[in-house]
Amino acid sequence: MDYRKRIEPPFGKGLIMQSVRNRIAAARMRHLVLGASASLFIAGSSHAAGIVITEVDPSGSSTVSNTYNADWFELTNTGTAAQDVTGWKMDDNSHLFANAVALRGVTSIAPGQTVVFVEGLADGSTDSTINSNFENFWFGANVPAGFTIANYGGAGVGLGQGGDEVNIYNAGGTEVTGVGFGATTVGVSLDNFAGIGSPTQPDPIISTNSVVGVNGGFGSFNAAVGQANEVGSPGAVPEPASALLLGVGAGLLSLRRPGKKAGL
Repeated sequence: MDYRKRIEPPFGKGLIMQSVRNRIAAARMRHLVLGASASLFIAGSSHAAGIVITEVDPSGSSTVSNTYNADWFELTNTGTAAQDVTGWKMDDNSHLFANAVALRGVTSIAPGQTVVFVEGLADGSTDSTINSNFENFWFGANVPAGFTIANYGGAGVGLGQGGDEVNIYNAGGTEVTGVGFGATTVGVSLDNFAGIGSPTQPDPIISTNSVVGVNGGFGSFNAAVGQANEVGSPGAVPEPASALLLGVGAGLLSLRRPGKKAGL
């Protein structure tokens, strides 16, 4: 017997190599899972800490595409506690608290709740009429249970269809969140299901149009004469955190358990 010849274990070199590959693949899997979990924790914490602008419609003030004729945007509380919004204000692309106007008609936003803020006059004298027209246009007589509408209004805060911003400030004048946008499509709102926003300038840009059947999007119950129904999701936007959970879950499900390949 030639003792210089290497003696291999009875189960063979091929199985050893496969075992090593499986261990490397398993380590990679653990790394991906831990990374995804960390990302989920960080993102979840970010959403829990603030209010999100989940939809904007700068073409709402069109005198052609609808019958309520007012710009609007949504705020959604993605956290786990009610958010007091007493004294909160909004401004557009001047992004200055000194130019901001008060949010009115609601003082608190519950966890998971979405509030639609519709533009009216500075003194609020037209709020009731505008709100009624808005609800009738979008829902007819079947306004969803829990739908919450509020208002804002004043000089210089009309949202421009060619591009503008929505900036939200707390009572102390600190910006909570803000988004910007470019030219928009008349009769179609901007969907911010992703929860994009920033408390510092410059505002991140949102550009996704609402689509029927996507992220709660639907066509308005009524339409202006000679016009198509508007498309949006007022009061019906799912929480951005839900999208994150679904995205991470889908990513983890797509990872396959490592197995033996042919020829190894």
